[in-house]
Amino acid sequence: MCEKDSHNVQKNGSFGQLGSRKPILLTGNALAGKLPCESVPMSFFFGNSTRMRDLEGRIGFIARSGLPVLIEGPSGTGKEALAEDIHRRSGVGNGFTRILCRKSGPVVYPADATGNGSVDLSDICRRTNGTVFLKNVHLLSPVEQDQVLVALEQVSDFYAGNGRPAIEAARVVSSAAESLEALVIRGAWNPALYHRLSAYRIGLPVLRDRRQDIPELFGQMVSRAVNGHGVPPTVASRLLGALAGYDWPGNLRELENIARTYVATGQADEIISELGNRCYTAHFRSLLYKMKSCNLRLQRQANPQGRQDI
Repeated sequence: MCEKDSHNVQKNGSFGQLGSRKPILLTGNALAGKLPCESVPMSFFFGNSTRMRDLEGRIGFIARSGLPVLIEGPSGTGKEALAEDIHRRSGVGNGFTRILCRKSGPVVYPADATGNGSVDLSDICRRTNGTVFLKNVHLLSPVEQDQVLVALEQVSDFYAGNGRPAIEAARVVSSAAESLEALVIRGAWNPALYHRLSAYRIGLPVLRDRRQDIPELFGQMVSRAVNGHGVPPTVASRLLGALAGYDWPGNLRELENIARTYVATGQADEIISELGNRCYTAHFRSLLYKMKSCNLRLQRQANPQGRQDI
């Protein structure tokens, strides 16, 4: 996790009403869904690892600062849950608005269906006085990156002109499953938008890099899966050992699914067997990939003139 100072908090930290300016429409690959904060029930689990305890100690300041926050990490590491936690800790009681970015084209949530497949970012900003969460911003096309940047700049200009503090407007939290800085270096992402969104950057580790947190995380997930309906089942030590030894390619999301299964069945041995099967499958796939890569290298070495045809 690294912290970058914003040279202009009022310009960089808000969405808001655009006055009489022309609305910005996100078309193409944008997906928006506006849901109240209580519709996003997942809580973020910090755990006891040094890195996560350090983040937990800073999260209160981050939440209250009003700075734009960029949360980066692989799928399933809890980026959206952390964004919601930041919203709750900020003390802003209004809604948590999600704008989801996908490659599959625009689809608006049923609760906000407009039927036109476009997202009026200006309208979202105008009606939001809480947190705007831009999910998976690494998937924004170059055109959409420009649209988001223009919207943010217009909002900043509007608040700078009317004297209303930007902190009263919507706070922007973004997430990405890839490093935006790396994308900027490759020329695949707008550097101006990157700096606009990343006044404070948070990097979330994969679960296998915080194995010491797994017993506590699993216990919390089991308790939440019970949801007050009965007593959480006791977690067998052999199951905890299996959980700690697994690599968790699905990260927190996969661990939570296992917790729900354990609450539903109470069968530790079945879960241990399932984790073993997943390990075997992953190992087999890895071997196949290595064999294919080796064969390709051998073919290229044997036929260097035909390298372009392979």
